Amino acid sequence: MKTFFKLFIANTRQFFRDRMALGFTFAFPVVFMVIFGLVFSGADEFQYDVGLSSGDTTQTGIAVAEAFKQIPIFNVTQGELENQLEELRKGSFRAVLYIPGGLAETIARGETVDIKLYYDPSQTTSIQIIQPVVREFVNGINQMLTQQPALVRLQEESIQLKELGNIDYLVPGVVAMSIMFLGLFSGLPLIQQREKKILKRLGATPIHRVNIIYSQVFLRLLLALAQTTIIIAIAYFLFDVAILGNWFMLLALILLGTLTFVGLGYMVAAFARTEEGAMPVIQLIQFPMLFLSGIFFPVEFLPDFMKPILNALPLSYLGDGLRQVMVEASPVFSLSTDFLVLGGWLVASLIISIRFFRWE
Repeated sequence: MKTFFKLFIANTRQFFRDRMALGFTFAFPVVFMVIFGLVFSGADEFQYDVGLSSGDTTQTGIAVAEAFKQIPIFNVTQGELENQLEELRKGSFRAVLYIPGGLAETIARGETVDIKLYYDPSQTTSIQIIQPVVREFVNGINQMLTQQPALVRLQEESIQLKELGNIDYLVPGVVAMSIMFLGLFSGLPLIQQREKKILKRLGATPIHRVNIIYSQVFLRLLLALAQTTIIIAIAYFLFDVAILGNWFMLLALILLGTLTFVGLGYMVAAFARTEEGAMPVIQLIQFPMLFLSGIFFPVEFLPDFMKPILNALPLSYLGDGLRQVMVEASPVFSLSTDFLVLGGWLVASLIISIRFFRWE
């Protein structure tokens, strides 16, 4: 028994000296619990921004419009149809409802009326919630105005020219996630070489240190292009996913995104003394990005005080840019903003890396 307790104490000390094990055992469950708690604890309070346009100025049309505004999960803005649709394309709205003119007169003649719901299928999670709510709203109009289930119908119309499925909108998020992983882990080889004194020995040779960095960065760029090509090829040949946007713009986003996250990986390498010390830091960077950048959860789920975090994460801009270019999804930010913010993160991370990186 004495031997057992000595071994137990020795294993306990070894465990608590291992920062990586401590991080995975205690820190990450806490981080996950806090993130999911903040995201989903307010799930009953969030609202979707939707547009409303009515061509019916009669009392019936006004009553229907006012009833729509009372739906709790909608933050409704009323205006002209063309303006509303333009805001939908820009990403300001998640849907637009159009009420046609002559509602009461058409129903009185026993004819059907089509109320149109315009939506962007790229907002997959949002529209899966909005559509059933609007359908129930239309069913309520039928019960209130006609006492018949078929005179007022909901006509759902996508603003996308090409019908796309959920997999089409998943692919850009997968590409963004793979680029983030590739970039953040790019600093580990340098840490390993520094620990093994390889960088010190290379410094005594005629090889310029900058070439050591350039060679690794170039490798990461090639790997990013290769993995993106593989992902897109699998999506195209197995799931019939087509790239709708500009291929040169896509290439520019992939290269800039890779450089940005490589810069972040080198920034971690500048401060971490060992590979074991770097791993928890990388995990603490990447996991919040996965859940707060909008590539998995819609931004509407986030409470307002967490929106600035979303706006600060580079993965938010890479994912948004890739969705715009690859499937022409409605933007969260403008494409120029995506490029500028990613470039800003790249410059900042490189400055910090150069200032604090140690070769020995």
